Formats: sequence, structure tokens, C-alpha cells
Amino acid sequence: MDADADTSDSHFRRGVDYFNGGAFFEAHEELEDAMNLLDADQSDWDFYLGLLRAAVANHKLADGALDSAIVHLRAALKFLAPYGDRHRGMKLREFRTALTVQLDRLMTRAEDPPAPPRIEFV
Repeated sequence: MDADADTSDSHFRRGVDYFNGGAFFEAHEELEDAMNLLDADQSDWDFYLGLLRAAVANHKLADGALDSAIVHLRAALKFLAPYGDRHRGMKLREFRTALTVQLDRLMTRAEDPPAPPRIEFV
């Protein structure tokens, strides 16, 4: 196993790759591992929790559990709100905007299901 494999950052990157690939359950698992490997500086705990909840929301959405997806999207936005527009190299403002659009489409029960957002970096 790579010496870097168990770092918080490596789990974060794998979680992002899974998220962007539509493997939301796996993304959730990797992001949870990233949270659990944070060192004494826990300032990113809510950031990871927000991304994790976005992954759960999209997993629920894929299962057709719209009400649960709405709950998790709201939580994701709440946890991500305190962070700047660029955090850990991520385009967080754009991601929050995409989550908000996704939530709005679910809330209005739009005909076509909202596409999952992508996590992008600067």
C-alpha cells in the first residue's frame, strides 16, 4: 500500500473522484475516512461533512428517495456555508450554487431530475 494512502487528503481526493464518477456511496465512505483522519486541527470537519452529505443526497436521489435527498442537500449547504469560495483548492462557490439549483429543482418537483453537481478545482 502506498505510504500516502491513509492520509486525510488522499481519502478526500478519492472521495472527489468517486463523487464526480457518480459513485456516491463510495464517495461518502472516502469522505468519512478523510474526516476520521483529520489531525488535531478539526477546522475542516464541517467541510468534509458537507461534502459527505452532498454525496448521500445524490445517492438517495439515485434511489428515488426525493424527500431524503432534500434533507441531505439542505444539510450539505448548511455545513459548507461557513467556508470561503475557494477551499482546499476546490471551487466551493460553484459547488454550493450547483447544490442550490439541485435542491430548488427537487423542491419544485421539476419534471426532469436535476443532474448531480461536479466537484472542480481551481
